[in-house]
Amino acid sequence: MSDEKNVSRRNFVLGGLATAAVAAGVTLTGCSSTPTTAAPQSSEAWDAEADVVVIGFGAGGGGATISAAEAGASVLVLESMPVPGGTTRCSGGGLWIPNNHVMKAQGLSDSEEEARTYMTHGNDGQIEDELIEAYIKNGPVLAEFMQSKLGIKWGTGLSDYHPEWPGGKRKGRHIAPTYNDKSAGEALMSASYNFALTKGVKFSLNTHAKKLIQDASGKVIGVIAYQDGKEIKVKANKGVVISTGGFEWDSRYVKNFQRGPQVASVTYNVGSGGGVFEASDGLKMAIEAGSDLRNLNESWGLLVYLLPGWEEEVATYRQNAKTYKKNSWKKIIGDWFIWRGKPGTIIVNKDGERFFNEACDYDTSAYGFYRRDTYGENRWHNVPAFVIADSVQWSKYAIAGAAPGSEPPAHITKADTLAELAQKLGINPQGLEKTVGTFNQYASQNPPSDPLFHRGESYFDRAVSGDAAIAAQDPENPAACLAPLSKGPYYGIEIHPANCGTCGGPRINDKAQVVNVRGEVIPGLYAAGNVAGLGGPGVTYMGPGSPVGGGFIFGYVAGQTIANG
Repeated sequence: MSDEKNVSRRNFVLGGLATAAVAAGVTLTGCSSTPTTAAPQSSEAWDAEADVVVIGFGAGGGGATISAAEAGASVLVLESMPVPGGTTRCSGGGLWIPNNHVMKAQGLSDSEEEARTYMTHGNDGQIEDELIEAYIKNGPVLAEFMQSKLGIKWGTGLSDYHPEWPGGKRKGRHIAPTYNDKSAGEALMSASYNFALTKGVKFSLNTHAKKLIQDASGKVIGVIAYQDGKEIKVKANKGVVISTGGFEWDSRYVKNFQRGPQVASVTYNVGSGGGVFEASDGLKMAIEAGSDLRNLNESWGLLVYLLPGWEEEVATYRQNAKTYKKNSWKKIIGDWFIWRGKPGTIIVNKDGERFFNEACDYDTSAYGFYRRDTYGENRWHNVPAFVIADSVQWSKYAIAGAAPGSEPPAHITKADTLAELAQKLGINPQGLEKTVGTFNQYASQNPPSDPLFHRGESYFDRAVSGDAAIAAQDPENPAACLAPLSKGPYYGIEIHPANCGTCGGPRINDKAQVVNVRGEVIPGLYAAGNVAGLGGPGVTYMGPGSPVGGGFIFGYVAGQTIANG
């Protein structure tokens, strides 16, 4: 069978991704009917076929597509959105890869052993060693492949999120891409897409995969999908890769599996466009196929400011996810680590108490919110919380997107005294004044300190969350993160826990094969990206680019495994 016939069986029209827009993808024709997982008996009953069928073209799908195509397999990508790239296209686009060739070229030291020590440290045994090993072994290979084959240029970026841990690094493991005139996620996904086209990969856009097709032995041999309301059956000669993203927009699954209140589940498209629609179908397909599950209670944490009208904005997005434009989000503002870690701010609960290190990375920041009282109404003790700033901070940095020194917008509360601010926000005034007094006592010292929550002790706090100018002059100075709140007027705004993607799903092994509840491989089924139960790997976000890195690495492994199997 020729390559062309092996990829397509009926009517196809191939288009391309020019910049951020796609003309037309493959058009698959089929008949409308009730979904069934029964395998067609006749080869002509399939609407299309390929060696590898990839469901979703974000990080996981991108990695699977480029590696399978490079190995000579025919590949068909089923993408539910009109533009390939997923939330990865709208992300920072960096990869977190220990011991990579870029840092070696810059004279930065690293080793597999240091990476192993670091990655094991934060996981409390909640990840299989084989997944850590696969990440460490394949990451550098992927980075070099993307440079030599795709034409991506890498630069080193931010530090590990926990550089003070054993094996942690201040620089080098986070590598940031550029490609042609693009950077960040656009560079990463454009390079992957263009490379795929040169290898003859077919893309079927606006095509929503719904069910896997298994034969009598349980092997996954195809996919049922919908395009323009018509059911189509796609045959996978060698394997199917589920790479549909997390389930953060499935309110039922979020309520069932996540560890606490998340008033807004927000993906990387907050403030930058993109989006995922019904991405939980990937998880559902894996469950129907008998997959074991991992990390369903985990997500990539984030703190957000919810402006009046945010519920309506979310409802609009749910209805129009596929046509939502860049920068459409106005009512939900993510605080990755932009404002809350600067000198002159604290975050308190309704009792006026601090409860975490305000300068930590965005994933870690959500942990402190999930504490329930053991008395009365058993309320969530730290939801909502409040960012508090004094006038010195306001004049330099501001909060929640308001310009420094500006008159605060309606969603930010201003008051002459802490007691007045507390009353307006619904915070215990005595508690707030006591907390600020204690905080100021230590923040006024030279050097300042935070004995309660150790803010500013980590290099990450100082170099990334803190004042960059202070950190540049003295990288070890906690003053990059700490200053007393001593001058009115004072400013405050509610801040809530959310997520920028879930990271639990079907359990995979070191070959990215999906494993069932008995620990047996489900033949023909693979998973990568946020849909997979890989995590960071595990429960810890290792550093910037950890989700994208893990998605691409295990997608790359899946493509190789299938093509060479």
